[in-house]
Amino acid sequence: MKNSIIRSIVFLILLIALSNVHAQNTFFIPRNINEAYKNGTRTLAGIPGPNYWQNRADYKIKVQIDPPTRKLIGEEIIVYYNQSPDTLDRVVIRLYQNFFKKGAARNFPINPDDLHDGVQIEMLSLNEKEINLDDRKFVQNQNTNLIVNLDSSNHLLPNESIVIQAKWNFTISRKSNIRMGTYDSTTFFIAYWYPQVAVYDDIDGWDVLPFNGEQEFYNDFNNYDVQITMPNNFLVWATGTLQSPAETLSEAVYEKYLKALTSDTVIRIVTLDDFENRNQLTANKDFVTWNFKAENVPDFAFGTSDHYLWDASSLRVDKSTKRKSLIAAAYRKESKDFFDVADISRKIISYFSDELPGVPYPYPAMTVFNGQGGMEFPMMCNNSSSSSFAGTFGLAAHEIAHTYFPFYMGINEKKYAWMDEGFAVMLPLDLQEETVPNSNPRRRNILGYNSFAGREIEMALMVPSNLLHGSSYRVAAYARPGIAYDILRATLGKEKFDSALREYMKRWNGKHPIPFDFFLSFNDYLKEDLSWFWNPWFFENGFPDLGIKKAKIEKGKLKVTVEKIGKLPIPISLKVIFDDEIDFTIYKSAEVWKNGNDEFLIETDVLKKVISIVLGNSRYPDVNEKNDKFIFSQ
Repeated sequence: MKNSIIRSIVFLILLIALSNVHAQNTFFIPRNINEAYKNGTRTLAGIPGPNYWQNRADYKIKVQIDPPTRKLIGEEIIVYYNQSPDTLDRVVIRLYQNFFKKGAARNFPINPDDLHDGVQIEMLSLNEKEINLDDRKFVQNQNTNLIVNLDSSNHLLPNESIVIQAKWNFTISRKSNIRMGTYDSTTFFIAYWYPQVAVYDDIDGWDVLPFNGEQEFYNDFNNYDVQITMPNNFLVWATGTLQSPAETLSEAVYEKYLKALTSDTVIRIVTLDDFENRNQLTANKDFVTWNFKAENVPDFAFGTSDHYLWDASSLRVDKSTKRKSLIAAAYRKESKDFFDVADISRKIISYFSDELPGVPYPYPAMTVFNGQGGMEFPMMCNNSSSSSFAGTFGLAAHEIAHTYFPFYMGINEKKYAWMDEGFAVMLPLDLQEETVPNSNPRRRNILGYNSFAGREIEMALMVPSNLLHGSSYRVAAYARPGIAYDILRATLGKEKFDSALREYMKRWNGKHPIPFDFFLSFNDYLKEDLSWFWNPWFFENGFPDLGIKKAKIEKGKLKVTVEKIGKLPIPISLKVIFDDEIDFTIYKSAEVWKNGNDEFLIETDVLKKVISIVLGNSRYPDVNEKNDKFIFSQ
C-alpha cells in the first residue's frame, strides 16, 4: 500500500512537471505525436523517453556487376532485430529499383530506355522458409515496397529476431541517373540497390511511403558486411572500411594506400601514369572481391571504375581521442576540378569537426566520387564536376554536411526533409564565405527564396515532405529552413545556438528525432520558449517583409518605426546615411518581434545631417524592397 502511494505521488509530480513544460510550448502537436509522449518513448523536454526504442539489422551482402550488360546480381542475409514492445505480423522490404518498373508511380521523369520489369527476386526466405512471391495472401507488391505477412506461428515477438535471405538482380540505369547509375561503360555508382527492411518506429509503425525519386532517406542504424566482386583492375570505393587491402590491391597501390592512411597531405594513390603505363592496380586475378565493413550506419553505397584516379589522405577529426579518418576522391582524368577535391574535403570535414556543428566527424572514411549531380550516402558522395571553384567547394560542403543530417542523426527525411537539407544548407555558409569570399551563398539562397516566399506554391515546413513536389518541395526542404536556422543562430548568438545544437545532437544521434524533439530540445536546453520563432517559420504560411512605416528627426534624435508586414520574424538592419556619405548601421535581432508586436521603434542620436535610411541587407530575406528606403526632405 505504501509503495503504491509513493508511485502515485511520483507519477503525479511527473505529470505536473510535464504539463508545465507543455504549457510553455505553444505550438501545435499532432495527435499521433502526442501518443509517443503518453507512451514514454519521447518527452516534452526534447529528450528520448524512458521507453524509447528502435529496431536494427545486420546485413551480409554479396554483389557483383557485369559491366557489359550493367546487370547487378546480389544475395544477402539479414538478421532483423525487433527491439520494439510490439509483436510484428508483417515485414516491409524496400525494393528501390522498382522505381524503374514499367507503370510505377514516380515524381521524376526517366528515359524510356531505362524502364524494366522491376527487381527480379530469385529467392526470398524468412527463417529458412522460402516465400512464394505469387501468394497474394502473404505477399503484396506496393510499388517500391514488398510487404510480407507473417503467419500466426511466425510473428516476430518483442526482443526476438528474424533471418531474411534474398537473391535478386536488376539492370543498372544508363540514361536516367537519379542519384546513381552508369556514367560510362565501365563506371558505376550504386545506391538504392539491395532489398532493405523498412523502418518500424514509435510514430508511424512501418514506414510504407514509396520511393518516388524525390524524397530520400529514412533508415535504421545497421551493420554491413559487403563483398563486391568486380573484374580485374576495377577499383571500388564504398561505405565502411576496406578489409584485407593487401590482398585486394596490387603491391604498388597498396603501399601508397598505406601511406595515405597516415599522411596529412594528399597522396595520389592511382594516377594518370598508372593507366598510361597499364600498371596492375588490383590483385592479379580475373575477378577481385572487395570486402567493406561498416557499423551503425543507415545505408551502404559504392562506386566502381576501371579508369578513375584516386587521391586520399588522413585527417585528425577528433581532438580528444586523436581519431583519424581517410578522406578520398575518385574521379575521371578529364575532370577539371576533382584534383582539388580530396584536399577540399579535408578542409570541410575539419571545419565541421572543430567549428560547426563542432561534432567530430563520426566515420572512418569519406570518399567523394565523380559521378553526376550531388548526392550523399554514409561515407560517400556522388558529385558532378563544376566549372568554378565555388561550385566544387559548395557542392562538396553540402553533401558532406549530410554526414550529420540525416545520417548521424537518423532523420526521417521522407517526412521532414528540412531537418536535414536545411542544415546542409546552413552549416557550411560561414566556411564557404571565408574560403570563397565572392561566392555569396547566403545571398543566392535568399534571392531564390524571396521569389517564392508567401506565394500559393509555398507550403509551411511542417507539411510532411512526402506530400510536396517540385518547387514546393525544394523551397520547404532547402531554402526556407536554411534561412531560418541562420537567422535563429544570429538571433541567439553563435555560442548559444551552437551549444544548443550540439546538445540536441548529443541527445538524439543514433536515434530517430522528429521536429518536436528538435524544437523541445532547444527550448529545454536554453530554458526559454522559442515558440515565437518556431510557429511562424516552421508551422505557418507567411513571408518575410519589413518596411519603414515612418521616420523623423526631432531635436537631434532619429526616430524610425519599423513595421513587420510579413509574418516571419527577421532581424532589423537599418543603415543611416549622412550628407558626407558616411553611414552607420543599427542592428536588432529577430527577437524584437518575440512578443507578437508588429512595430518596433528605433531611436538614436544623430549629430550630422541624415540624407536617407535603408532597411535590410544581403544576409536576410525581404520580399519587398520598395518599402525599405526613406529619403528625408532637404
